[in-house]
Amino acid sequence: MSSELILYDLPSKQGTGWSHNPWKTRLALNFKGISYKTEWTEYPDLQPKFEEFGISPNSTGAKYTSPAVKLPDGTYIMESRAIADALERLHPTPSLHLDSPYQSRIEKIVPDLVNSMRPIFMPLVPKTFLNKPSYDYFHATREKSLGMPLDKYAEGADESFKKAKPYIKQLGEMLTENEGPFLEGKKPVYADFVIVAMLRMQAGLGYADKIFGEEGGKELKALYEASKEWLERENH
Repeated sequence: MSSELILYDLPSKQGTGWSHNPWKTRLALNFKGISYKTEWTEYPDLQPKFEEFGISPNSTGAKYTSPAVKLPDGTYIMESRAIADALERLHPTPSLHLDSPYQSRIEKIVPDLVNSMRPIFMPLVPKTFLNKPSYDYFHATREKSLGMPLDKYAEGADESFKKAKPYIKQLGEMLTENEGPFLEGKKPVYADFVIVAMLRMQAGLGYADKIFGEEGGKELKALYEASKEWLERENH
């Protein structure tokens, strides 16, 4: 049996990972130095592939989502936090410190920030990243859930960014509590990677610099730059 872990990630037109949820897993794998390979899987192929593997569907939202991993023992796990828990059990050092007091704070504020910015990034994702199979799937599913075309949804981008600013400020303030560049000071924890994964997607969309220009953005930029070594492996 292969000793190498397989990461199931969404491909981009650039041949790299792009979505913030798989990036959480990729960052954790890179930080721990775990040997792995990527199996790129387009959006419409996730469900049939994961059903064939026998992965249990999500209890809410989309039934099957990226990331998922196949562990060396043949076990499949889907969803970034569940994967992080497994990686920490199997490879305890260096630790992701999932028990960090910052974890619960970040698990609240980063989704709030992401949700506030949906009118910005959702219309940009297919144009910037997606190959045709995923492009068609993304448009059909998102427009159905929104009840409007993505271009119409994009008209709320300016108001969306106004709503995002307080969350950017809060994250910046959090990063100063221990003098940075990471939440707990000089060494990263998984909560940092949740932020960095979000910033990586925004950087791919050409939007990170706008975030960095806001109050709190200086600290977010310092975190992102301090994490560059774990961002380097992005396409294999």
